[in-house]
Amino acid sequence: MIKLQVEGKTHQVEPFLCDLKQRALIEFHQERVQETVGDSRICVTCEVDLQPSRRVKIIHLRTQDGGEIRMPLLDVIYAEIEEGRKILAGKSFDIFADRKKEPEIMAQAK
Repeated sequence: MIKLQVEGKTHQVEPFLCDLKQRALIEFHQERVQETVGDSRICVTCEVDLQPSRRVKIIHLRTQDGGEIRMPLLDVIYAEIEEGRKILAGKSFDIFADRKKEPEIMAQAK
């Protein structure tokens, strides 16, 4: 378990922590908030666990005809921006990609 302390202006600390909480890789346990009166500053101390096994998520998308698309993504961030509208972001990878050929392809494309 890791002890994390974030201190700063409230309008900067709260969005930062909100972003961290959306990441599946980080699991929050205990949180203690200490506010400074009149200064609009905040100090948040929390305990977190890193969950490397959660780094890859399989995203399931349903097509209009009832089919399903499965896509593995790294470091998924999920947010519901309004009722019924969701955003998923992550990194896609190709396990069969040959990194040795990438510079040749890039050189030919120029």
